[in-house]
Amino acid sequence: MLARQLSGMDHPTVSSGDSGLHSSLTYLNYSERDGQAGDDNTDEAVSSTTTPNGAFSTRMADDWISPASSFHVSRDGDGSKDAGCGWWLTVPEQVLTELVYLFFDKIQGWLPLLHRPRFFDCYMKNGLFDKRCPSSFSNAESLLLCGMFALAVRHSLNPYFQECSAQDRGQRFAEDANKYYEMARTAEQGPTLRYLQGCILLTCYQYASGPSHRAWILAGDCVRLAYDLNLCNMDEQQNDCPDPGEWSFLEEQRRAFWLVWEVDTFGSVISRRPSSINRSMMAVRLPVGDATWFANNPVQSPVLDPRPSAVWEILIHSPNQDERAWYLVANFLMTIASEFAAGRHTCARDKDELVDAITCYSLVISQRFSLESLEFSDPSNQAGRHNWVIGMYLMVVCSRATIRASFGTHGPGMPSFSRHMSRIFYQWQPEYISLSQPFLACCLLSDLAYPSKEAVQSPDTSSQGTDMVELVLLQYASVWKLGSVLSDLREILIHGEHASAETSFKRRFALYFPPRINSSCPDNPNVDQSGLTPGSNGNRTRKDNGSNEDNAFPLVPGQQHLSPLPTELEQIEPKIFELSNISSGQLPNILRFNNQDERMSRDLFDYVI
Repeated sequence: MLARQLSGMDHPTVSSGDSGLHSSLTYLNYSERDGQAGDDNTDEAVSSTTTPNGAFSTRMADDWISPASSFHVSRDGDGSKDAGCGWWLTVPEQVLTELVYLFFDKIQGWLPLLHRPRFFDCYMKNGLFDKRCPSSFSNAESLLLCGMFALAVRHSLNPYFQECSAQDRGQRFAEDANKYYEMARTAEQGPTLRYLQGCILLTCYQYASGPSHRAWILAGDCVRLAYDLNLCNMDEQQNDCPDPGEWSFLEEQRRAFWLVWEVDTFGSVISRRPSSINRSMMAVRLPVGDATWFANNPVQSPVLDPRPSAVWEILIHSPNQDERAWYLVANFLMTIASEFAAGRHTCARDKDELVDAITCYSLVISQRFSLESLEFSDPSNQAGRHNWVIGMYLMVVCSRATIRASFGTHGPGMPSFSRHMSRIFYQWQPEYISLSQPFLACCLLSDLAYPSKEAVQSPDTSSQGTDMVELVLLQYASVWKLGSVLSDLREILIHGEHASAETSFKRRFALYFPPRINSSCPDNPNVDQSGLTPGSNGNRTRKDNGSNEDNAFPLVPGQQHLSPLPTELEQIEPKIFELSNISSGQLPNILRFNNQDERMSRDLFDYVI
């Protein structure tokens, strides 16, 4: 079990000598900056908390008296009414301190939201969490803290939580967070950055517990709050900020925006719904690394270009070479591919541009972030950096599966989905899996959302790859409910038990339950909006992915017919060239094919990872 693996890792220690984690900003300065994020906002940090039914204002006489039973009773809702939504304040101070350290050690790596030195200045005293009195925490602060604890507690080995499974330990904290979320939402105050941060944490918790209506609504609220705080175009002027303190605060806003974009994108892709953020109107710089940010060391970073032909190379000459920034580019390309697969009016030129961009991006990351180099990386490297590189490759494989389904192409001899996944899994440190972004687990089911003809006809041909996917999902499931949900979903899809899935479940995971299209209507322009699923009766919902026939891809009126795909690609001659000088338009000149018609095959990117 993962708990045993983590027990062998260095456990965070509580120390009063953490001066390196502290910045010069005081709690008052942090609160003042938070209030400046919105228009005409009052400083919520100095307002008093109204805790429903009160909260324990005195600390427990003995922090370690019957800890497990105390948590169990409160979790089941049978505790004193005085706890209200302030139950978290009854948790021993030492336990909350451990959860703070666990958050920054285990969660911040995939959810890089908070500035650790500023947080420690605000909420830690001599290395311990400063619980204070209940009235000193605003509703937004309580929301933020409960969201942190709900995410971090699954990694705790503390006896206080021993009677609750890792997946369920955060539920009681999440219930408190939901109540504070509602209270702050109804308050007649403008939005603040701290409130948005709390909503982001709660949204990530809800989605990591399995897509739900509440998670969908919370993600929408995050988008609206980000709009209200003018985060979506905060770097429209692209002025460099020389002041380290001001840059650091702006970087905190950028991180909040990109996490909002991620939860909005995840919910939309998985449910086949339109996203709430218009990517063509975004003007936000890509985030830098935690170490740079915590040191208040300004680094220039580009604004993301919404065009696939430009976005893949946006970071090539940038001073910002952080792995997460490169991962966001991969996520961005995958999102566009998903929109193309689900959309009705995408022209062939746009699809060609996307294929070129994904291919070029694959070439670049294979040079800068080679999978094989991860195995020999410095042991001191954080799991977060390792996982962002793995995430880049997972996004590329997911994009390929999506593009193949959208185009209905899969030439003979192409490397299979399972082979790509096997190569990634081989380099993925097992103990790092549960420390990666839970949303990445959905990439493991990409072949079931967009299956090839071979996968439908011979579902057992790659049983070894199937076993590896299941084992990785089990690693996720050791701490995240989403891992268990996806494992169950995978069983439903593999065995063709679609009828057994509830309607609400299909709606949340609509990506894997595409609408059925009548195959007797070849002129239906929507035929490319659904994919084959294992266990189906053989009716074709789009051109089979394994087919090279010329008959079958109904086009949207006005689209041009795509050139026939080659049956084989000539060996790509090894060339010494500088990848940073490649543009998507130059790619055909570097990679040679049999003839002009075979240039830019849509299966080219199957050979590049």
